[in-house]
Amino acid sequence: MGDLVTRGNNSELWNKLLHELDEKLQLGLLDRLRRATSYHFEAETLYIEPGDANDLKYLQKDSALQQLQIFAQLACKVEKVKIKSAQP
Repeated sequence: MGDLVTRGNNSELWNKLLHELDEKLQLGLLDRLRRATSYHFEAETLYIEPGDANDLKYLQKDSALQQLQIFAQLACKVEKVKIKSAQP
């Protein structure tokens, strides 16, 4: 698994999450997070801005978001994951 070239404030935690998804074969989530435009860890929340409208729609689905929150809690010790839409 190669390093992701994305903008964020904690590449170590981000890569830990990506590694966890890779290890658990969560390839749908992994692919979408690799394409993320940006991420930001703030207090106990991880904010993710998806790379495109399709990824936004996928990550906002309840099932995908719940799954992502579980992996983020385990790997990064965050309480919540919030998906942000791109700023126009």
